[in-house]
Amino acid sequence: MRSALVLAAVAALLLTGASHAACPQQELPLGQRFDAADAAIVGRVTAVRTGTLNGQPERVVTVHVDQHVKGDVSRDVVVWSPLGAGSCALPEPSSKAFGLLLTKAPDGRWVATGASVVDPGPLVAEGGEPRGGVIKVGIGFVILAVVLVWALRRLKKGKRPDLPGAPQP
Repeated sequence: MRSALVLAAVAALLLTGASHAACPQQELPLGQRFDAADAAIVGRVTAVRTGTLNGQPERVVTVHVDQHVKGDVSRDVVVWSPLGAGSCALPEPSSKAFGLLLTKAPDGRWVATGASVVDPGPLVAEGGEPRGGVIKVGIGFVILAVVLVWALRRLKKGKRPDLPGAPQP
């Protein structure tokens, strides 16, 4: 009985280890994976077909880009991915938006694996550029101008606050 439990635990450990070994990059933090990617997008799958590359079956997925996060890609990008369960292939396509980290192959194709699929929210947060910088600076200048005008008007009128304990002019 005890040996059967030990055998079952070892088998479960080997099975879960095999799933992680098939796609080891999923264990890396998003920041490292984002930095290593040539492009990052948020999009939706519009078409799927099967192709071959160097005699190996590949899934060819056309993704309509909703948001560019990193890199320069077209509005509709064709992504090649290994086909098969053990090769870290892209998951089955759906109409739901997803984040995708892309690598450019030497022949110019965009390549992705199952480790390339990420949640769109954290991807945009990781790669998003700070927004509103110009607006914040503009608001700062407006506030500065208001304070300066107020101070100069007070100086011109010669008004001073009547503070308790302050010296009299």
